[in-house]
Amino acid sequence: MNAYKYIYEDLKQTITNGEDMESIRDNSGEWIDGYLPVYNNRIIEEWQDMPGEYDDRGSAELGHMGETTIIGLMSLDLYLYYTDVFFQVLTDIAEELESVA
Repeated sequence: MNAYKYIYEDLKQTITNGEDMESIRDNSGEWIDGYLPVYNNRIIEEWQDMPGEYDDRGSAELGHMGETTIIGLMSLDLYLYYTDVFFQVLTDIAEELESVA
């Protein structure tokens, strides 16, 4: 899965449907949570596909609550990764919209 492409297409469609950039930015946590996989096999697959620079960063930067499992740690890494991708997509879309205006 190409996270950038998926998020880009999703946000472009949302903007086309009338949502504004500020609203999307204000609700970024909910958007990012929605992109995170729920099932263990998908967490593992997406974690393996993300850039290695995110490996083992999630718990260090975000902390963790409760029992620490490898799947939980992978999910935290993915959250950081999707956060960075999400905001990169927003920046790119904003630049596109400015160049068209």
